[in-house]
Amino acid sequence: PGDLPPARFGTGGVLFSMCLSLVLVVATVSAVNLALPDLAVDLGASNTSLTWIADGYTVALAALVLPFGAVGDRIGRRRLLVLGTLVFGAAALAAALSDTAAALIAWRTVMGVGAAMIMPGTLSTITGAFPPEQRAKGVATWAGFAAAGAILGLLAAGALLEVWGWPSIFVASAGVAVLAAVAAAVMAPETREAHPHRFDWLGGTSLAVAVGALVFAVIEGAEQGWTATPTLVAVALTVVGVGAYVVGGLRHESPLLDPRLFALRGFRTGGLTIVAQFMALFGFFFVGLQYLQLLLDYSPLHSAVALIPVAVVVLPTALVTPAIVRRAGLGP
Repeated sequence: PGDLPPARFGTGGVLFSMCLSLVLVVATVSAVNLALPDLAVDLGASNTSLTWIADGYTVALAALVLPFGAVGDRIGRRRLLVLGTLVFGAAALAAALSDTAAALIAWRTVMGVGAAMIMPGTLSTITGAFPPEQRAKGVATWAGFAAAGAILGLLAAGALLEVWGWPSIFVASAGVAVLAAVAAAVMAPETREAHPHRFDWLGGTSLAVAVGALVFAVIEGAEQGWTATPTLVAVALTVVGVGAYVVGGLRHESPLLDPRLFALRGFRTGGLTIVAQFMALFGFFFVGLQYLQLLLDYSPLHSAVALIPVAVVVLPTALVTPAIVRRAGLGP
């Protein structure tokens, strides 16, 4: 918008601060996977508990990222992002002190709430602060760090686990959260929606229920069976949540995520592509890292280094993608 205050450190400062916050959120998804063998021994965690330690964070993030995005549009995206980093950092410190799997799952979930407060502001601040001619490059850089951040998290976690135990991962995450809060407060401008619409409470609630219930069904279905009562109840809640989201979204004047968007081929294709990419990437991290450590006897750092080719490919590719699209078109 034309009345946006200039960024104190220019677009470079905005990009640095937003990508730092983004890497904090994404790296935390992958980093804990490297510590799963140690967590199983130290906390006596079962395979289901290990799955929830990894996924409690991502469930909270996925369920709440859209509602918090709308909140940021109203109260200020930078303000919500900084608050999210403080929630994230405090929960990470508490997670480092956990002595049971249940406690760690709970604090990881609170970290996911903080991450949901951080995540939407990282991209919307870039698109709002960058001039139109630089916006594609800024978004491409953001996308590259979204993928490469997973490997950066693995490398940092691997280095920490070579010297200290699994709590060091959470202590380091808290430290980075403080740095991200300071960087955002100093380098990024405050942005918000000029004329916010009525908040879509039904859309936010139904999406959160649908996402949470779906992930619960997938995790518990593999453990208890796909015809077990908890699994079937979770599937039913997913269906009800999606139905309420669609019906409410079609009736609301400004839905949280307009169901009509899924009728657009480009939006639908892009969404499915992102889902497939992240299912493959993080699903592989969860299984592959345990395979490297438990069967091939790699150290945590060696396991992380073994996955560097992912980042070596994805970050440069993201940076050159806008130029490729201009020359060849989006479809190819």
